[in-house]
Amino acid sequence: MKLSESGAIIFGKTLVVADLHIGILGFPDYSLLGKVIQVYEKSKAERLVINGDIKHNLGKYELNSVKKFLLELNDRVSELVVVKGNHDGLLSQVFDVSDSLAEGDVRIFHGHKRVEGIEEAKRIIVAHTHPAVFIQDRVSGIKKRAWLVSRQKGRECIIMPAFNELCSSTAVNLEKPSGFIFNQFKEFDVFTVDGFYYGKVKF
Repeated sequence: MKLSESGAIIFGKTLVVADLHIGILGFPDYSLLGKVIQVYEKSKAERLVINGDIKHNLGKYELNSVKKFLLELNDRVSELVVVKGNHDGLLSQVFDVSDSLAEGDVRIFHGHKRVEGIEEAKRIIVAHTHPAVFIQDRVSGIKKRAWLVSRQKGRECIIMPAFNELCSSTAVNLEKPSGFIFNQFKEFDVFTVDGFYYGKVKF
């Protein structure tokens, strides 16, 4: 497993990104397409997985824009898998989506709800919570997107940062993120996307 500075994770020939939230600006931000393709090509992956929340608004708004985004992306990658997030209502009307993806002992799902088979997976990759860490300086402070990694009882849980840097985030050193996964995994190592090891947090 390799955690990248872009907020993507690479294992084997699979690249995973999450929380694109197309439309968060009030209009489709197609610069995200270029960013995703750039990271994909650099990784030399053969499969791209979007782990939920490709859309920002919950209803039909943006469906056509997201469809265009996905079709263009599908033309540029060898294989595209879209895992459904809590913002992706109606997405199945324009593209095939899955609740999760199993790959060997790895299970990928968005994290807003339980999916079948996660208890048996040795390694799970989730998103949804947009983790960050708040770093204080003399005057104010800054939030940095972060990875959360927990290992317990022979299992590993990796929580991804939002790929879209404009997404709001939860500073895990100040508050507990929402999500059922934090009832199963209580302690995490925290790494900012630019490679700084913050330390451990316990919930």
